[in-house]
Amino acid sequence: MPKTLTELDKELDALAATLSALTEQEGPVSHIGKITSISDNILEATPPEHRDHVWSRLQCIQRDAGLIPGDDEPCAEA
Repeated sequence: MPKTLTELDKELDALAATLSALTEQEGPVSHIGKITSISDNILEATPPEHRDHVWSRLQCIQRDAGLIPGDDEPCAEA
């Protein structure tokens, strides 16, 4: 069932916090399966009108954790 933007942002905030904690403890690579599963679940619940926003946030979360390459530009808060 599609979720509201507020619900999706809360889940993305929780993912970012979890990933930040994992990075400090062990590094995110050891938890990539869990992170991917959570990301997939969020994307599945995202209605089309929020897809770009959610995708952008997921990319920023992964980039900030060092899971994917990125430029030096900060992610825009949308």
